[in-house]
Amino acid sequence: MQVGVVGCGLVAQVMHIPYLAEIPETELCAFVDAAEDRAQTLADRYNVSNVYTDHEALLEDLGDDLDAVVVLTPSHTHADIAVDALEADIDTLVEKPLAASLEDAERMVEADDASDATAMVAYMKRYDPSYERAQSAIDGLEEIDLVTAYDVDPDHYRIVNEVYDLVDGNPPEDLISESIAERQAAIESAIGTDDEWLADAYDFQLEHVCHDINALRGLFGDVETIDHVDIFADGRYATAHLTYEDDVRCVLETGDSDRKWFEEYIRVDGPDGEVTLDFSNPFIKNTPTELRVKQGIEELSETVHTPSYEESFKRELEYFVGCVEADAEVRTTFAEARDDLQVIVDIFRTYRGETPR
Repeated sequence: MQVGVVGCGLVAQVMHIPYLAEIPETELCAFVDAAEDRAQTLADRYNVSNVYTDHEALLEDLGDDLDAVVVLTPSHTHADIAVDALEADIDTLVEKPLAASLEDAERMVEADDASDATAMVAYMKRYDPSYERAQSAIDGLEEIDLVTAYDVDPDHYRIVNEVYDLVDGNPPEDLISESIAERQAAIESAIGTDDEWLADAYDFQLEHVCHDINALRGLFGDVETIDHVDIFADGRYATAHLTYEDDVRCVLETGDSDRKWFEEYIRVDGPDGEVTLDFSNPFIKNTPTELRVKQGIEELSETVHTPSYEESFKRELEYFVGCVEADAEVRTTFAEARDDLQVIVDIFRTYRGETPR
């Protein structure tokens, strides 16, 4: 399976490229990055013979031999790359979030519907062994009283730079300026405002809270109503009260900090017990997510499950290969990711006093 990687930044270097090199069914055949120096350095490191500065050149040169692309560029650029790949019937894995705007997300869903190729979104938490086990633990509760989802990011680069030898790149200055302008336009269009601090808040939450929104969707289904939203601390923090299917109530707390520790969990409280998924730092490989289950009224039992030290990033790539080669059902679809983006947009619309779509 010949795979081209489009975008060679942080998540590509730390997770996707090394794991694609390990999977027996995949062969890295091309790197694409606007910073040609970075792509070339990585190509030398992984013995990859083809380097390009844009996906159009990749498709034109290798389209007949290319089996799949993994799209790891900034989210506002995903649509053009994925649509072109799917129209060429090339299997496509796209890093989350699917897009920056609903218009681009819809284009990608339409391209998926029209193509025979596999299209999947890289929501790696859905492939975490503890997450996969959580549903049965939640089903063991008598009922659900409250779901709490908490996710506050640290300064990831402060941590990552201590652990990995990342390859920097030097993309053309005019391309950087153009990309920044395109992203700003997409963000302002998505939430219908040019308010600087609110646009900055959406820019962060778009990349950050999509994981939580999708993880909650996998456990509890669709968001039926958004009941309250607050955005504060100069836009770095947000809280939202959400109601899911079967009247499941969720308090979502999400934020950005300068601190050096990562904290993210989903906690489910019932009258007779509690289930907590305690996620580890996603950029530190093979650190397991813990699944904690407490039960009891007269007597207390508490169990901490660590099902596996397998890396969820590698598991999602293996699952993608299974979808391509063994016709496994896509678990994290473009349509689902578009609906996640709709929830994020609606959170900001609710904050502004507008009616969600």
